[in-house]
Amino acid sequence: MKLDDITTTIRLRSPWEAVDLGFAMVRYQARGLFPVWILLLTAFALMWWVIMPSAYQQYVPLAVWWCKPLYDRILLHSLSHQMFNERLSMAAMVSALPRLLWHSGLLAALTIRRFSLSRGFNLPIWQLEQLRGKPRAARQTLLHLQTHSHAVWLTIACQHLEYVVLFSLYLLMIMLDPTDGAWNYLFSVFQAGVDADTQYWGNVLYTVLYVFTIGIIEPLYIAASFSLYINRRTQLEAWDIELAFRHLGARLSQLARTPLAIVLIGTVCFGLPSVSPTPAWASERLPPEAAAEQIHAVMQREEFAEMRTQMQWVLRHPDPAKAATNPDLTGWQKSLSLLFANVTKTALWLALIVLIVMVIVYRQRILTLLKPIRRQAPQPPPPDILFGMDIRPESLPADIAAASRQLWEAQQHREALSLLYRAALMRLTRHDHLAIHASHTEGDILQLAQTQLSPTRLAWLTATTQAWQAIAYAHRIPPDSQVLPLFEEWA
Repeated sequence: MKLDDITTTIRLRSPWEAVDLGFAMVRYQARGLFPVWILLLTAFALMWWVIMPSAYQQYVPLAVWWCKPLYDRILLHSLSHQMFNERLSMAAMVSALPRLLWHSGLLAALTIRRFSLSRGFNLPIWQLEQLRGKPRAARQTLLHLQTHSHAVWLTIACQHLEYVVLFSLYLLMIMLDPTDGAWNYLFSVFQAGVDADTQYWGNVLYTVLYVFTIGIIEPLYIAASFSLYINRRTQLEAWDIELAFRHLGARLSQLARTPLAIVLIGTVCFGLPSVSPTPAWASERLPPEAAAEQIHAVMQREEFAEMRTQMQWVLRHPDPAKAATNPDLTGWQKSLSLLFANVTKTALWLALIVLIVMVIVYRQRILTLLKPIRRQAPQPPPPDILFGMDIRPESLPADIAAASRQLWEAQQHREALSLLYRAALMRLTRHDHLAIHASHTEGDILQLAQTQLSPTRLAWLTATTQAWQAIAYAHRIPPDSQVLPLFEEWA
């Protein structure tokens, strides 16, 4: 590793400033990073889509999510080389895949360490330092001393940022749709019993949007984790001081080659013997006033000019007697406030987790509540005449079953079945609000009734329709065993 070739300003930073530096690295290296990264990620997603059976293609996003440690190694390989001013081509990235698969701890990252919340921060130890066993554990413990909590919170923040981006993409589709087609389609995906075609395109849409989300967020996460790692190593190994000395040495070596430097060196060499040193006694003491002046002058320098303001709650009217009798009261109050803050923070996080679980469990009800309320279009009035038959309620007798049975027993078979079928059409149009038009046939009416009627009523309507078609079109009188149960089951 050549520190002289590094493209980032190395200095001590706070952890969150280091995270921001990682985001800036992604913006600076976007042209060299994203084309190769998106192409490889899309290739992996397509591979999962092809090898996954069609009945399990809804789990392709889960497989893509589980393989994140593999993508992280590709990203870190590219970011680490670009950070030291070394651009990688697509061929170089592909040729590095075998080494990344077998020599970077990928198997452990995909199994026992898959749910580690500091996997991005630990990755350089495995991949760049190539440490294993006890040396790796000792090195990881040392690096975790001051940065582990920030690495964990970075993982949690980026994971939630993925949810935000994914939800925003779905919301953008709904907002840009001038109709309610996108909302109805997305809402139907979460319902049970959707057809295979709808389920398939829903899986395709979710996979595409999730791969796009990972393609945007994952480079930011790995770059921020890598920047945290670099900042921690700068703390431990003083990279900033080493670079400063190297730059100073380079300037001095360049200055030593100039003629002016040779003249100055000669003057110093010949003038030193004639200079008589002034003795300085370490035991010499200054008067208090002179020492105070020198201390004040030193404290006015820029190195000591940093000021920090710290605010805290104090009593408006403190009681001197109470403070004298309870000298540890202030420390006790601080401990109590710290305990209260920790308990409150834990309770808030638990409430957030419970809220997320409830949203996932009751997502169908929430989607139903969020669905925009539509104004029902005015229903057209039901028809009065169908197939040349009057189906108005006032044109029918009060007791349909008794009147139809009397006509049948009087050998008026066509009139009996006509009355029964007219009454059935009246019920479908007036009470069940079935949208029947004059262009519909008896078969069309049966298809429309399949979603409105119970199985028992649908079976009765089917039998009545068949009996009516037999006598109206085939001029064939159905047997009594087929017709009489229709009169009895009218109610």
